[in-house]
Amino acid sequence: MANSHFSNITSKAIKKENTAATDPDFQGLKAILISSAHAIHDTYSGFIAPLIPFLIQRMDLLKVEASLFIFLYQGVSILQPVIGHVGDRINLRKFALLAPAMTAIFISLLGTAPTYQTALLFCFLAGFSSASMHAILPAQVGSLSGKQVGKGMSFWMVGGELGIMFGPMIITIVIATTSIENVPWLMIGGILISLLLTFLLKDLPYHSTNNGQKNSIPTRSLLAIMLPLGLILATRSLLRSSSELYLPVFLSESGSSIWLSGMSLSILQGFGVLGVILGGFANDRFGYRFVMLVSVIVSGLSLPAFVLSTGLLQIFFLAILGAASMMILPVGMAIVQERFPSNRSLANGIYLAQFFAIGAIAGVVTGFLYDKLGGQQTFLLSSLIAFIGIPFIFLLPKPEKRSTISS
Repeated sequence: MANSHFSNITSKAIKKENTAATDPDFQGLKAILISSAHAIHDTYSGFIAPLIPFLIQRMDLLKVEASLFIFLYQGVSILQPVIGHVGDRINLRKFALLAPAMTAIFISLLGTAPTYQTALLFCFLAGFSSASMHAILPAQVGSLSGKQVGKGMSFWMVGGELGIMFGPMIITIVIATTSIENVPWLMIGGILISLLLTFLLKDLPYHSTNNGQKNSIPTRSLLAIMLPLGLILATRSLLRSSSELYLPVFLSESGSSIWLSGMSLSILQGFGVLGVILGGFANDRFGYRFVMLVSVIVSGLSLPAFVLSTGLLQIFFLAILGAASMMILPVGMAIVQERFPSNRSLANGIYLAQFFAIGAIAGVVTGFLYDKLGGQQTFLLSSLIAFIGIPFIFLLPKPEKRSTISS
């Protein structure tokens, strides 16, 4: 009854935010073009985890020290609400489209950084460009999605997951066949795609729906949505950081080859693309509670199954883990895009600030646990904590009844 009462209050609080008109047409080509910026950008994000074992060895780092690379890269995302709030009033799209170039430059230099401090600085600067892109461009995709926001967020997230899938492949192939010293050349791809997209999207309309008018910040509505979402993100954060950040380290220490250790992330992210697609479409058809429950339960069971298995069975559970854990990603973004159409960038920025900041802290916590408990115990504990998030799913307001949406 308490959950029902909370849902009724929050539903009333956000009702006013749901009245803005949106274009019912799904503008797929433009959404794909913008999502390609996400794909290229996150290709370079996918370099970080495979580089960590080399940085640990070369700089003689503890795992908790190595976790600061991700902490700084993702931690800068606390600025996303500020960037998003400005982005609802000023067109920052052109700046956001430069993010693939900026991130490409600094992440490509990470593996050859002369000192630990320099490597941390590169991660911080790349994190700032990442925060700018993630605060601005999803709102643009949302405005191009009409009433199919889940589908639009799937396009956006698929772009990112493809990037993170191919990133480990690319960096592993370059290091294994040539040398880590050749990695900086890879920045050329990010620079070229930023220039190309800036040209192709130069006439794209600004996403804002406020027609130049100053909108008040819907504080109560934002709190009603962001608090449960933040709690859900927090409880699954250790599962996410252990499986994504420390997967190559775990397999390497278990005796796996450099190829399997590096490519394991690509397997995880490859099936994650399938999960993102399923999650977005299922959100539009069945609602976000269903998708979140499936994601938490299946991923929470798949991680220990992966840790306790070997051979082909281990790869099978890794694939299930990737698909299940990624289903939830477009759902949270669809919720904030649908609920706050007049403050898309602000709401999106707050949500992603939580997402990345919690992930950054979880990376450090996971590194600490890994040093103290070992990989297997850390992975098992992470999967157990994920189940604690299930009650928070029901603190979110009830989804509105959906009519069948044609594709």
